[in-house]
Amino acid sequence: MSESTDRDRRIDPRIDKINLVQISQFDEEGFRADLKTGRTLNISRGGMRLELYHPLPLRTTVSINLVLEDRILDISGTVVYLMALDDEKSCMGITFDGLDEETQELLDGYMANNDDAPLTP
Repeated sequence: MSESTDRDRRIDPRIDKINLVQISQFDEEGFRADLKTGRTLNISRGGMRLELYHPLPLRTTVSINLVLEDRILDISGTVVYLMALDDEKSCMGITFDGLDEETQELLDGYMANNDDAPLTP
């Protein structure tokens, strides 16, 4: 999926902010199969764009620990696009899979408190 196609489908604006993330992929039996660390390039109510060195395949379901100021949010999501940034780094688009009410409120509060950050259309 191209980035322009993804932009056309966005509903919520994305704030360009860098936050640390830890991404876990689990195997069919529920054991952690892969663990990666990266950073957000932008974030919205429904997803995020990440920069990392070794992306996961499209349609992979992931568990994300997202650092927002003094909180760590546990979020599940799905990889919806991949793109090479250079010879070493890639970016990966994640759509969130049904955030619980508390996590959504924390994310909404973070978005509201950072409304002075640049917005990605």
